[in-house]
Formats: sequence, structure tokens, C-alpha cells
Amino acid sequence: MKKIWRALGSIRLTIIVLLLLVCDLAGGYLSLKGSEKIFKPLNDFGLIEWVNTYGRTYPGHTVWFFVLFILLFLLAVNTFVCTTDRVLVLIETRKYFTRRLRFFLKFSVHIMHYALIAILIGYLVSYLYARTCSNMVIALKQDAMIPDTKIKVLLKSMNIDYYQGDRLNFLNDRACKISAELLLTAAGKQTSKTIGLNKPFRFDDLSFHLNDFAPRYKSGMQRQPYISLIIKKDPGMKLYFAGTLFFLAGLLMYLYQWFLLQSKKGGKMWEESIAADHY
Repeated sequence: MKKIWRALGSIRLTIIVLLLLVCDLAGGYLSLKGSEKIFKPLNDFGLIEWVNTYGRTYPGHTVWFFVLFILLFLLAVNTFVCTTDRVLVLIETRKYFTRRLRFFLKFSVHIMHYALIAILIGYLVSYLYARTCSNMVIALKQDAMIPDTKIKVLLKSMNIDYYQGDRLNFLNDRACKISAELLLTAAGKQTSKTIGLNKPFRFDDLSFHLNDFAPRYKSGMQRQPYISLIIKKDPGMKLYFAGTLFFLAGLLMYLYQWFLLQSKKGGKMWEESIAADHY
């Protein structure tokens, strides 16, 4: 068991996996040209359903994607084993540290490694369990039920700004900004939310994004006002956001340690035994 653990955490495995990742991504880049439509439904269907449909139908264009998952799994395992070994050694040698702050800051790189693993797991959970309603159309003053939920959405109002200017005459009377007010009802409670271009919001573990709207033009044939929403439920979002925050915390700890070592005061403060300096 120890031999397997050491093999999984070896630097040789790290180098091999990284080289294979470069080769696989290069092959994926070449395979992706002209076949983007094969991977576009991945965000809507989820990984399992996509594998059983597009993945199996076009193996020549998707095999690199499956190899990518295997290599990322090996990289995550290798990172976890290697980092855990170093953390355990660091804890065992804590008696060599005369200052608690120095001991604490030595965990900075390891925190970033664990955070990277959390981010990868978060994206995997998203691909496995995320659900997407890619085109939910709601007319003004009308409501609709979100599929697979008990949430009702009512489009209360729309405020569209149309471009009026002399510099770009061809854009005159064309919509340039929109703000729509939605009333969401769930479990007898009502909540008002405002959505716009590049202005999504979250409600009850769902994220709402504005996909399209009408009317686009102030003049011409008038269409019934409506909006089109993309609604996502992504259980992995919290995990990779948390991983990102931990990675940032580890990075700040590392930078603080580096700047402290560069200062004259830090040079005196950080003089310790050689046994503590090899981490």
C-alpha cells in the first residue's frame, strides 16, 4: 500500500501527466475545429446524458475529452497525495519553528494545492448534476412555472432604453439597455428581482440569466414584449467558488511570506534552523 501511495505522489507521475495533458489538449484543439456543435449541448444536457448521446455517436471527436477527464483525475490524486505527505511532515517538524506565524505561513502552497483539487471537483459536480433551462420565454404581465420546480415567475415590467445619438446613426432606435422586474413565487412567498444584460441574479439555488428580449427596435413592426431566460441549477458552484477563495487566501499568505522575507526586519525575524527551511 505504501508503494502505491508513493507512486501516486511521485514527481515523475506529475511530469508524465502534465506532458500527456499538453498532448491531449493539443489534439483536442485540432479535433474541436469544425465540431463545436458536438460540445455545445454539454452545458444543457449534463455530462452523463451527453456521453450517452453525442459522446458515443462521435467518438472520433470526443475521445480526447474522455482522456482529459482521466488525466485530470490522475493529476488531482497526485496533487492530493504529494501535498498530504508534505503537510504531515510539516506538522511532525513543527517543534523546529520558534514562531507560530512562520509555521502557519508554510501552509500557503499546500492550501493552494487543496483549493485546486476543490475547484476541479466542483466543476465535475457541475457537469454531472447541473440542470439548465436554456430558453424560458415569459411575456409581459404573464407568468410561467420553472420546469422541475414549484417556482412561478411573473414578468411585472420592462424598461428598455433605445439608442439616440449622432455619432452612430445606424444604431438609432435600437435597444441598448434593458431592465426587467420579475416576481418569483415559491412556497407561498413572493420575491421581486431585477434582471438585465450582464446582470443575473440567484434565487433558491437557481441562477437566472437574460438570454433575449423584445422589442429590439423602437420603430417598425411592434412585437409583444417578452424576455427569454436561461435558468441554471449548479450544485458545484459553491464548491469551486469556495476553492477559489481558499486559493486566493493561500496566495496572499505566500506573498506575505515572500515580502516579509525580503525586508531587513523579516530577515532577522525569520532566522531559524535549517531543518525548517527545506519546506
